[in-house]
Amino acid sequence: MLNEYTATIVTAADGSATVYLGSSIRGQIVALKYAPGTIATGAGLTITGASSGVPVLTKAAAGTATVWYYPMAAANKVADGAASTLTEVSVWLLKERLKVVVASGGDTKTGTITLWVDEPVTG
Repeated sequence: MLNEYTATIVTAADGSATVYLGSSIRGQIVALKYAPGTIATGAGLTITGASSGVPVLTKAAAGTATVWYYPMAAANKVADGAASTLTEVSVWLLKERLKVVVASGGDTKTGTITLWVDEPVTG
C-alpha cells in the first residue's frame, strides 16, 4: 500500500533545520517531493534513515523550484562487495523515521518535504 508522509520545514536563524517523516516506516521508498517555498536556493538536503543512517539522498543547492526525487542505491556483489552490474536497487526502511537535514536554507524560511513509501499491508 502506498503511504504518504509530509513535514513542514522551518529553518533556524543559521539556516539549518531537521525534520522527521513518519514514525515506524516499513517499506520501499518510492519518491520524495521537495517544495522549497521560501527556503534559499543554496540549501542542501541530507536525507537518511533516522536510526539506521541508511543514505537516501544528498543534494547540494536544491534550488527554489519544487522537485521530485526517486532515490535508488548502488548495488553490490554479495561475494566481495564490489560494484554489481545491476546498477541500482530500491532503498528500504524498517521500523524507523526518515530524517531530513537542511543546511544553508536562510533565516526562518519554510518549505515542505513529502515521502511516498510502498508499505506491506499487515493484518
